[in-house]
Parts: sequence; C-alpha cells; structure tokens
Amino acid sequence: MSRVTRAWVVLIAVVAGTGAMAAHHSLAQFDTATPVWVKGTVVRFDRVNPHSLIYLDQTTPDGRGQRWAVDGPAPNALARMGITADFLKAGDVIDVCGFVMKPQFEKVFEGPSATSIARPISGHLLVRPDGRRRVWSDYGVLEKCLTPGEDKDKLRRESDRDWVSQAERSQ
Repeated sequence: MSRVTRAWVVLIAVVAGTGAMAAHHSLAQFDTATPVWVKGTVVRFDRVNPHSLIYLDQTTPDGRGQRWAVDGPAPNALARMGITADFLKAGDVIDVCGFVMKPQFEKVFEGPSATSIARPISGHLLVRPDGRRRVWSDYGVLEKCLTPGEDKDKLRRESDRDWVSQAERSQ
C-alpha cells in the first residue's frame, strides 16, 4: 500500500470516528424538553464502558412494574467522582431525574435477567436513600432537574465534595 493510500485510509478513519463519537455523546434521541422523575428500587449497578447503568424497578401508579436502565458516567468518570462499586446496592430506593428516549428512538435494553426489559433514561440527578443528591451527568440540561433558581455549579461542587469525603471515610 502506498504512503498516499495509507494517509487517505487514516484520514477517512479519523473523520468517520469523529462523527461516531459526536453522535454517541448526543442527547438527540432523548426528549430533553421534559424531565422525568423516577423512584425505584435498585436491581443492579453496572460500572461498564462506555456508560454505567443503574437498573431500577419502579411500581407505576396503576400498580404495574416498570424496569428502567439509567444511563450514567463511564467507569473512569465514576472513579474521578469518588464513586466506588458500593455506591449503590441492590434494594436501595433512589430517585432519578432524567430524560426518556423519544418515541422514534425507543428501544429496550436487556436487563439483568433474560426475561426483563428496561426502558432507557439518561440520568442527570440522583437522590440517594438518605436524601443526598448527586449530579450524575449533565450534557447541558441538568438545570431542568433542579428547582427554579438553583445553581447547578454549586450543586455540582457540593455533591463532588460530599462523595469524595464519603469515599475517604470508607477507606
């Protein structure tokens, strides 16, 4: 293969990869106009690439069950946030504010068992059983999960400080 051909192949691979990365980190498939609050019981917390997943079981007002797959930060981002594997345990009841997929993109993720399916939600704010809040991800729409006038940067600093100090205490 000539040097010119190799250069073109590399250039095409870089350009193609850049588009895929931009698409991957887009909220275009989520309805960011309307934040959704979900309260549910943690089934499993997976620290996997490219994004962590929290599986929640929610009981809907009509008594039916709904499983959710809460999309979150990658494992390396969780580590930088001071979040360890025991951050959430099966059975914990948490609240999540985030954004559901638009109907035309709706798809199901395989849940922790082969017979279950989970509705995807891009999680932005978590509320732990003790009431502490944690900024989970942002993509520029976190303020829609906050009370009017609340400073998202202040919340981010407080939640980072709170979780890092918790991680230090548990060591």
